Amino acid sequence: MKPLTLAEAAQFLRMSRSSLYQRKDIPRYRRPGSRVMLFDQDELEAWLKGGRIEVHDPSALEMPKTIEPHQAREIEMSVVAISSGPVYHRNGRYR
Repeated sequence: MKPLTLAEAAQFLRMSRSSLYQRKDIPRYRRPGSRVMLFDQDELEAWLKGGRIEVHDPSALEMPKTIEPHQAREIEMSVVAISSGPVYHRNGRYR
């Protein structure tokens, strides 16, 4: 068990410090009465290993090469239409 500071954990995970603040799924600790954030290196390694997904069938990830005309129409119909009416903007310059 090796406690890491925010900067050390960011370097260990190859992430930015702001990403560590935003990601709530990364295990972390705070000292009582302090704003210092600490990370356990063993837990971070377990989190990294647990987040990997193994794919046994690589063909499941492939996208279809061609789209049939009836499929294209279904995709087209599933897109939400945005009305072309006026859009309110707080800045009067853009109203």
